[in-house]
Amino acid sequence: MANTNMANLDERIQELYEQFIDFPTKNKIVRNGQRDDAFSLVVFEILFQNYHGIKKLNYNEELHRDILCQYIVPPPDDSIDIFFEEKDLDECIYHIVQVKNSKLSPGDIEQCFVLMENSIKIYLNKPKDSKKNLKELIADTDFSKQYKNSCIYYVVHRGTTNFIRSQKSNQKIITGDELLILEKGTRQMSVPKEDFEIDTGNNFIVNNFIESTNGAKKVNQNIPQSLLCNFSGYDLARLNNKYANTLLGRNILYGQNLRESLSKNSKTYDSMFSTINKEAELFLFYNNGITIISSDFNAVGINNKEKITVENFSIINGAQTTSTLGAYLRDAEVNDEQDKIEKLKNVFVLTKIYKINKDLKNHDTISENIKIFNNTQTPLSSRDMVSIRKEQIALQEKLFLGETPNIFVFIKKGENIPPYPKTQPHQRVTNEILAQLALCGFCTEPFTAKDKKTKIFDSDGKEDVLLNPIYDRLFNQNNGVLFTKTNEEIDELLFIYRLHEDTKKYQKQFLKNQLQNLSQKSLTNTTQKEQRENQLNAIKRNMEIANICLFFNIACYYSMRNHFDHEIPNIDKLSFETKKYYEGKDNYKDKLIKAFSDLVYIKTIEIIRNNSGVENVNNWLRDIKGAEIFMRELDNFLINSGFTTSEKYVDFVKLFKA
Repeated sequence: MANTNMANLDERIQELYEQFIDFPTKNKIVRNGQRDDAFSLVVFEILFQNYHGIKKLNYNEELHRDILCQYIVPPPDDSIDIFFEEKDLDECIYHIVQVKNSKLSPGDIEQCFVLMENSIKIYLNKPKDSKKNLKELIADTDFSKQYKNSCIYYVVHRGTTNFIRSQKSNQKIITGDELLILEKGTRQMSVPKEDFEIDTGNNFIVNNFIESTNGAKKVNQNIPQSLLCNFSGYDLARLNNKYANTLLGRNILYGQNLRESLSKNSKTYDSMFSTINKEAELFLFYNNGITIISSDFNAVGINNKEKITVENFSIINGAQTTSTLGAYLRDAEVNDEQDKIEKLKNVFVLTKIYKINKDLKNHDTISENIKIFNNTQTPLSSRDMVSIRKEQIALQEKLFLGETPNIFVFIKKGENIPPYPKTQPHQRVTNEILAQLALCGFCTEPFTAKDKKTKIFDSDGKEDVLLNPIYDRLFNQNNGVLFTKTNEEIDELLFIYRLHEDTKKYQKQFLKNQLQNLSQKSLTNTTQKEQRENQLNAIKRNMEIANICLFFNIACYYSMRNHFDHEIPNIDKLSFETKKYYEGKDNYKDKLIKAFSDLVYIKTIEIIRNNSGVENVNNWLRDIKGAEIFMRELDNFLINSGFTTSEKYVDFVKLFKA
C-alpha cells in the first residue's frame, strides 16, 4: 500500500522557511540554512488553528509574528518546539510538542516523550537548570506545579507510526498523514487516495460495462461501476491504523459509515483474533467481507501483480472487521510478534468497491441506499439512516465549525467529540434531542416534541419534502428552523434544556423537603389529618409533573420570550453567561436556577396541575387536547397578567443576560 504524497507539506515548509528565515532578530525561530525549523511553524499553523484562529501564517502580519514568538521555542529548545497555553475557563491546559521533519521509530518516539517530560520536570523542580529559551517562554505563561497534570505531550513526525508500547493517555503521536487531514480545517468524511497491491494477478472483477456498437466497452451511467476483489488483511489493518489517530473525533476510514466500529471488548474481536491465530487462510470464508464506496477506482493486473487505486473512499460496511484487523496488527507490532504479522499477511477479505460520482445518474439516492442496504446485519434505526444525509452533515459542520459558540451535534451512534473547538456541557447534543427541543422551543409545540420523537427521521415517501413534513421543517437547508437560527439562538435553546434539568433537581429537593416536614408533624385532629393528606397528595402531584414536563416548560419559557422580548432593547445581542454558570462565580448558577423556577417552572406545573384533573399526568401530556389546553391557558395568563409577569421577565433578562 503506497504512502500518501506529502508534497503539499514540503511546499508549505518551504514557503514558511522563505518568509520567516532569520526571524526574529534575537533567538531565531527559523535559522538560516535550517529548513526543518519551519516545520514547527507548519505544525503550529495546522495543529492549533482552531485555537489561534490563523488559517495561514503570514510574515507581514504583526499578530502572526507575535504569536509565534509567544509559543514557538527557539533553538536550543530543550526538546520542546512548541509550548502552547490553552485557557479553559479558570483552568489551563498545556500542549507541549516536539516536531521532527523525519520518520521516527517507536523507540525514537518514546525517547521524545521522555525528553519532553524531563524538561518540564526540571523546569518545575530546578528552573535554573532549564535551557534559557524554554525557561523564558514558559515564564510568560501561568504554568506552575499545580498544572503538572494538565500537560498533553505531542510528537509530530513524518513517518507512519502513530502508537507505541505503554503509551500514556496524555501522549499523542501525529503523523504527516494526520497533518494533511487536519490541514483541511474540517472533518473529512473519506480517505483521499490509496494504492493496494495483491500478489495474485487478475484477482478482481470489474462489473457494469455495456457493449457499444463497435464492440468497445463503455460504462453504463445508470448504475454504479463495481469492483469485486480480495484485499489483504494486512493492508486493511495498516489502513485502519494509519487513520486511527486523526484527532478529528473518529477514524476517517469510516467517515461515511452509518455507525462506528464496535467496542474492542466485543466477543466478535475475540473470535476474529482466534481465526487469524489458528486458521488465517480461512478468514475469507468465515467473514462477510467489507463494502467500500468511492468516487473512483482503477484496477490493473500486470506481471502477476495487481494494483488497485481507490480515491475518496470510505468503508460503509465492515468497520468491525477492519478495526479488528488493525487492533491485531497493533498488538503484534508493539509486542514484536513477527509470527502474528505473518499470519495476518495470510488473511484475505472479500471486498466490494462501488464507484459513485457525479457522472452517475441519481448518484445521491443510490449512494444513500447502498449505505443503508449494506448495514442490515444489525437493525438500523431511521436516525442511523439519515446520518449520512447532506443536511445532517451540513448542520453538524455549521454548528461546530462555523460561527461561535461551537456546538457538537451527534448525528450517528458512537461518534466521539473532537478535542477542539472546546464545547461546554450543554453544547453536546444528539440530532434527535435537538429536533425535539427545537419543536417545543422555537416552534412552541410541546405535544409534537413529546409525541413525534420516533417519527422525526421516518420517510413518508412524499416528494415535495425531505423525508416527512416535520423533518423538512427542521432540517431543510434552505428554510429549516435549525438552519435559519443562529448558533447563539441554538446555544440558548440547549442551555435552557440544561437549566431545566438543574432546576428540576432543585424543585424535586424542595418538594421532598416539604413532604418530609409535613409528614413529621404530629396531628390528632381528623380534619387536620385530612388537610395534611390533601397537601401531601398535592405535593406528590407537583413532583410527578416536575419529572415529566420538560417540553412544556421549555415551551413556557419561549412563549414568554415571544410575548415580552420586544420590551427589551437589543435583546438579540444578549445571552446567558454560561461560563459564569459553570464556574459557579457570584452564585450566578444558584440565583439563575431559583429565578427560572419562580418565573417559568412553577407556572408550568401550576397550569398542568390545574387542568389535568385527576387523570394520569403522563397520559394528559401525551394527549394533543392536553397540549392545546396548556398552550391556551399559558397564552391567556401571559396576555391577562398585566405588567406583573412582563416586569418579572424583563427583570430576569436584565439580571442574567449580558
